[in-house]
Amino acid sequence: MKSLRLLSIILLLISTSAFAQKEAAIWYFGYGAGLDFNSGNPVTLTDGQLFTNEGCASISDKKGNLLFYTDGSIVYDKNHHVMLNGTGLLGHRSSTQSAIIVPKPKDPNLYYIFTVDEPNSLNADNNPANDEDPPNSGLNFSVVDLRLNNGNGDIVSTQKNIHLITYNPNDAEDKKFKCSEKITAVQHSDGISFWVITHFKNTFYSFKISTTGLDQTPVQTVTSQNIPLGGYNTNAIGYLKASPNGKKIAMANMATKTSNDTNANGQIKRNTGNVFLYDFNATTGILNNELTIINNVDPYGVEFSPKTTKLYITINIYNNISGNSLGSSLIQFDLKKGDITGSQQTINSSTYIAGALQLAIDEKIYRSGYSNTNNNINKLSVINNPESDGINCNYIQNKIDLKAGISKLGLPPFITSLFLYTFEYEYNCFGQSTHFFVNSLENIDSFLWDFGDGTTSNDKNAYHIFSKAGDYKVTLTKTVNGENREPIEKIITIYENPTVMTTPYKLIQCDTQDNNSLDGLATFNLAAANESISLGNKDYEVFYYHNKNDAVNDIYNTLSINPIYRNIIPNENLCAKISQPNSSCYSFSNVILQANPNIRITAENFYRCDSGDGKSEFDLEEKKQLIKTELNLPFDVKLYFYNNESDASLSLNELKNTITTNSKTIYIRAENNDGCYGTGKFDLIVEPVPFLISQPENTICESTLNPEVTLYSGIQISEYNNYSYLWSTGETSPTITVTKEGIYSVTVKNKSGCATALDIHVKLSRLAVINEIEINDLNTLNEVIIDVNHPEDYKYMIHFQEGNFSNSQNSTVFENIPGGFHELIIENIDGCGRIVKSFAVLNAPKFFTPNDDGYNDYWNFNGINDPIYKNAAIYIYDRYGKLLKQLSPFETGWDGTYINQPMPASDYWFTIHLEDGREAKGHFSLKR
Repeated sequence: MKSLRLLSIILLLISTSAFAQKEAAIWYFGYGAGLDFNSGNPVTLTDGQLFTNEGCASISDKKGNLLFYTDGSIVYDKNHHVMLNGTGLLGHRSSTQSAIIVPKPKDPNLYYIFTVDEPNSLNADNNPANDEDPPNSGLNFSVVDLRLNNGNGDIVSTQKNIHLITYNPNDAEDKKFKCSEKITAVQHSDGISFWVITHFKNTFYSFKISTTGLDQTPVQTVTSQNIPLGGYNTNAIGYLKASPNGKKIAMANMATKTSNDTNANGQIKRNTGNVFLYDFNATTGILNNELTIINNVDPYGVEFSPKTTKLYITINIYNNISGNSLGSSLIQFDLKKGDITGSQQTINSSTYIAGALQLAIDEKIYRSGYSNTNNNINKLSVINNPESDGINCNYIQNKIDLKAGISKLGLPPFITSLFLYTFEYEYNCFGQSTHFFVNSLENIDSFLWDFGDGTTSNDKNAYHIFSKAGDYKVTLTKTVNGENREPIEKIITIYENPTVMTTPYKLIQCDTQDNNSLDGLATFNLAAANESISLGNKDYEVFYYHNKNDAVNDIYNTLSINPIYRNIIPNENLCAKISQPNSSCYSFSNVILQANPNIRITAENFYRCDSGDGKSEFDLEEKKQLIKTELNLPFDVKLYFYNNESDASLSLNELKNTITTNSKTIYIRAENNDGCYGTGKFDLIVEPVPFLISQPENTICESTLNPEVTLYSGIQISEYNNYSYLWSTGETSPTITVTKEGIYSVTVKNKSGCATALDIHVKLSRLAVINEIEINDLNTLNEVIIDVNHPEDYKYMIHFQEGNFSNSQNSTVFENIPGGFHELIIENIDGCGRIVKSFAVLNAPKFFTPNDDGYNDYWNFNGINDPIYKNAAIYIYDRYGKLLKQLSPFETGWDGTYINQPMPASDYWFTIHLEDGREAKGHFSLKR
């Protein structure tokens, strides 16, 4: 159990060191600008390396010593050098709040840097040529370990730019933007953990950071207000802040436009933004009671007063015609009023751009920004008395001289509840004297502690022993400068010491890492003992040491043995320190490291068929049973599978259940009731399935003597004997012959039992059946239209009377066909034969010239001088309807005379009667 000696050491340390809470004491921002608040007043710093228009973040230790700072993409250490691995973070210096830094609870060495990118609309359109720093990266985090690089810190390479989901991954538009430019952090109600909060569209995402790390599954709050993606990234701009008491959240949205279209004057649409206020539950991470503070403005900065009685915002003002900035206003709202929106007061209006507002540890609010005529201002403005009403807040423009530093728009955000609205406590293990204290820089007149169990104290550093373990609501009421401050409440938990194994636990490892399997030395995964010595409680944290004194003296558990540990001597005895998270409670147990000679397990390979891309699904639980049966292993032996020999040796990253993978080697670790029993390996082998050559559609020609077709299984002839076959007809040969149309399937299986199926389509192809040949002749088109069953199954062409052929065509319509007796040829597209059909196209000459010159001396029809038209009759009339001549198509024609007398030049009419019933009429000219 926990040593009284340790308690004495810690109490001594407490009594000799002053408590301070100065994580927000040093600011770096803008172009080389900085401030130091350690003295109680801001002192200008000129050694900063930032060059950022907006986003920035800084962090110091509790004593106000700088640790590091960033613009969201580059991290600088306390010496103002680029931190190792400190470039390439996924924030953006033009993102409103590109970064915020959050300490890992109860660990003085680890810090989280959360970054939010600028969600640029140019990276979300369909034109990659106009992209700017693509893609939009959304919310990510990286971890800084201050123990690295000689205490200057380093970003842990395996924990850099870890993406957090704050959007719908199934929504293509969401994925283009991912997140807004807003982020804030607030202390959890337990006084130990933190919430990191961001917003996108209509949802807040609250991520919890506890002593065990970051929970990457956020608590989500869906609100009634939706910020449209159509207006990004203007809609994404604006600050998100949590109040010092952790009970309120304020959000500024510079715009809520539905598109980036300009107004009627060609300028950016303005006055669509708003500011919302929410209640925040620091226990659950949920926001509620949404209140619209102000609407139809262009807000940017927001900040709460130290006591959360006032809310301040900055809004930009523009000329709607020219689009030029007219400056900005600083506005105050009274959060104590029943009508908060009606309490609006303008504190200041100027020609300055609306910048950030940030509460400092001196309980004043500082404002950045620059003139609309000069964007290189080396001043900050200040609200000296932010709790006071209206202009009594004592706002002074350009109060702080930044010397060579330039103020742009951003200021570094902090967890204001850490230094203004909180108290600390330590020693929360049952039986200990729990210590309560305040880290604020305030001049506090008096203290009233209520420990939630009916007892109180007026001591500044109060100590209290609780009568039993459990949760207690502890309240602190401070009097500052004669004023009673709002009580600060925290739910604290008094824990029991962990219940652990009291007898030494033997951790047995197979000695496989060297050439001497009998030396008793091996590499152990100490974490494999955690569950056993913790008696199954997986919430406990376990740290290992060479002896108990080392464990006691390591207050922050930062000097423990690496869990992957090679024993120094056979049967080495280690001290295990089992801790209750979020508490000062711990117990001790002993672990003996025993390395046994290894039993080699030889297992057969495991075969499965390729399911695509060279991968297959393997049931590892099935394989475990097969191995135990094949090798007749003892009943108490359990098998575990791993990707590599090292993991198998250390029981890391076990493979379970069913996996889908390529062929690879699996490593076995076998354990019995005494620990490691043996090791081995086998191969997962993905057997290829038969590759079948796809078959085109097969055709049976109805017109052949014995219509049939041979179907092939898709296997090369030379490989026929390596496979078995099963057709849908029941046949088992590599090929089959069929006589009917339909869909035939074949399953081909190799000797490993891997099968592939193939469907083969067979159709019956017929000769054309002509229903009608429609001839529209004696006109300008001379059109022939074929009516045939299934016209898409054929090609069509005409063999003309003169011997020429038309082009083959898919259409059943022919145009501009000359007069004459022709043949229609219809050919089956599957090569199953053709049919030929004769037809005639009539063509009556438009004129003739009977002048005995040998040209056009006679008039007669073209195209019907075939025996099938031998009985056709042609009648010629003058304009008065007098019959002048009756012709046969086989005659030379009319010579232009009537009773051997030449007829005059004029128009004459004809009528033709064909034997097939057709009749046609028309006229022609006789020219002299």
